[in-house]
Amino acid sequence: MGKQEIIEQLEKWVSAEDFEPNKTQFTDWKSEFEKERLQTEKQQEAEAQKEGEGENDFEYTPTKEDLRFEELCGIYHDKRKQYESKRKAELENNLAEKRALIEELDSLIKDEENIGKAYSRFNAIKQKWNELGPVLANQRRGIQTEYSRLIELFYYNINIYRELQLNDLKKNQELKLEVIEKIKALKEEKSIHQLDFLIHQYLDEWDTIGPTFKEEWEKIREEFKKVVNVVFERLREHRKAVKTTHKNNLDKKQEIIAKAKEIAEPEILDHKSTQERTQRIIGLQKDWKNIGFAGHKHNDAVWKEFREVCDDYFNKRKVFIDKNSEKFAVLRSKKKGLIQRAKEIHTETQSAEVANELKNLQRQWKETDKLLPQEEYRLFREFRNYCDTYFKGKKQAAKELEKQWKANLKAKEELLEKFAKELKDKITVKGETLIEEWTKEWGASGEVASAARTQVDKSFQSIVSKAYDALGISESERKEKEFASKIKTIANAGDPVKELKRERGFLNGKIKAAEVETRQLEDKLAFFKFSDDSNPLKKELLDRIEESKEKTAKIRAKRKKVDLLIKEQEAAESLDTSEEEAKSTEEA
Repeated sequence: MGKQEIIEQLEKWVSAEDFEPNKTQFTDWKSEFEKERLQTEKQQEAEAQKEGEGENDFEYTPTKEDLRFEELCGIYHDKRKQYESKRKAELENNLAEKRALIEELDSLIKDEENIGKAYSRFNAIKQKWNELGPVLANQRRGIQTEYSRLIELFYYNINIYRELQLNDLKKNQELKLEVIEKIKALKEEKSIHQLDFLIHQYLDEWDTIGPTFKEEWEKIREEFKKVVNVVFERLREHRKAVKTTHKNNLDKKQEIIAKAKEIAEPEILDHKSTQERTQRIIGLQKDWKNIGFAGHKHNDAVWKEFREVCDDYFNKRKVFIDKNSEKFAVLRSKKKGLIQRAKEIHTETQSAEVANELKNLQRQWKETDKLLPQEEYRLFREFRNYCDTYFKGKKQAAKELEKQWKANLKAKEELLEKFAKELKDKITVKGETLIEEWTKEWGASGEVASAARTQVDKSFQSIVSKAYDALGISESERKEKEFASKIKTIANAGDPVKELKRERGFLNGKIKAAEVETRQLEDKLAFFKFSDDSNPLKKELLDRIEESKEKTAKIRAKRKKVDLLIKEQEAAESLDTSEEEAKSTEEA
């Protein structure tokens, strides 16, 4: 339902001659209108931002529908008060008339001796009672109970038309049992408001029913009281829960007010902390909107207090900003310098150095205090554009690299199939020459993604191991050759220095593990410090220590070979760079 439709419905309602307030309907329309108003506010804010206004400078402008709706709300509240005043007068008048009827009924029971006349007056009193409307809620149960008591007293005291009375008693019993069943069925009612309305309606219905058989009365009355108490216990629990919810909401709102005061009260000294404090205040305002109603007694008061705290802070903030225009000039210059540097390097070759410098510029931007929102947004958008242009290009380059890795992986898989076939057909003929050819081809096939590298390299080394087995080379010699083949393969990779350093790190880990093993074995010698070297256990331990040391020495030797290769590769790369620079100089 749109704003105009809600206004038309509300106008029609409040202008009706038979106007009757309905809190639920009014609250629903008000909630629906507030949703529409918030949507309008978002649209105004979006348009304001397009025109260059900042978030904190935006101020909502009520529409003619908003103003008309507020006017109609005022009319509604005025008419509701008039209705309630009139209603109260009617209830009080009804109460006075019912009290007069009770006095008349009491006099009838005590003084009237003519049974026919008494029954006639009794029916007239009942008819007039039923024609009267309700009374004040706090008087309803008392006066109705007194009326019911006198009604029952009349029936029990008037010994007339016995057969008719028995029929009435039977009918009344049936009606009372029907009321009890209706009240029992209320356990299925989910709406608390409807439950409260129906239980009082059934109570009134019960009170209007005449007496029933004395011998059945106690049982029926106890059953009635039992089912009524169940309903009222549910209503009490609901009211208790609502009260608890209101109390919790009030506590949360008071806690937000305390936080807002803590943020707003200190003196504003610098722009950076002001931005942070402003965001915190705005955050508290958003939190406030998510908290429910705090009860009629406190809700408006805590809202007024919170709004005053927020208004006080934003007034101080405005004074501070007006006094710091010179500081903004310095910030503006610094930010423009960052933009200029980003502009100079954002089109350069994709490299870690450029990426790192752009990230450093972004970090400097974050560490720099902010300008006013409108200008801050404009400058940041320009700065962000240069950064995004570079990193999008880098991302595209990464996609191309990934594409190349996939092609290299496919090539390596085809080589593995080829090597497996040559292992059967050519190894005995070509010998280690075939393994060297494999190593060159494998290195020339390029790099693959790290996730697949370990598996394909392992598959290649497996084929090489089988080739050495086929040539009858010993395990120790084979391991040396396999290691030589491995580092030779690495040396032929796309980034050999990086891969060789990774291998060196792996060997360092193995050396540390071997050294730890040696120390642990040497520590165990303390148990044999008084034993002769001929002790078999001590001799076994000494042999194990010697083996561990030999193992460490072999790994160190491998690491030395890797170190030599790293130096060779770095020297070769340095030479290539020098030749390229020389060539560039000659061309210039």
